[in-house]
Amino acid sequence: MPRKIGPLAAALLVSALVLTGCAAEPAAEPATGANTQPDNAATPGTEPSTPAEPEATPVTQEESCDWATPRMDSGSASAPRGQNGDIATVLIGAWQHTHIDSEALKPTTDIRYVFASTSRMLYCQDVAGATSQAENAADITLNGTEITLDGGASLYGIVAWDANTMVWTNHRDGTSYLLQRR
Repeated sequence: MPRKIGPLAAALLVSALVLTGCAAEPAAEPATGANTQPDNAATPGTEPSTPAEPEATPVTQEESCDWATPRMDSGSASAPRGQNGDIATVLIGAWQHTHIDSEALKPTTDIRYVFASTSRMLYCQDVAGATSQAENAADITLNGTEITLDGGASLYGIVAWDANTMVWTNHRDGTSYLLQRR
């Protein structure tokens, strides 16, 4: 059963949750055709060229709870086991909070974290009997793998992640949160 939280705790929670990230657009599929040789392939008698460094594409996320999109099913998502990718890039995006420790959230609990950037978080909460599509935004700081309120204490430690899942430790009560990219 979700715990009811007071206004101060809700504000702190919302601030901590704005840090979630979006995945970059998938690369376009290569066209099929006659030329199947890679761009950096060597021609006979020459050395292959070194591929150019890819340009950094800024990752963006609209600061919106997107209540028109239904809650994701908690299901039995697998937690990431490592720290795969740059957390500052992975974090940006919209995330669904699906589990506390190993327990799936009830279908009547919809908690989302939206990170428009690594310095802004939107906490979205729709919990039957407690809140109705509540939204709280806050400025945050990503300090390594710690999400903190600007000028405040660390709220969450990001323990493990990949492109589509994250595990956080809630520093207030020691619970673990599983989040899935929306």
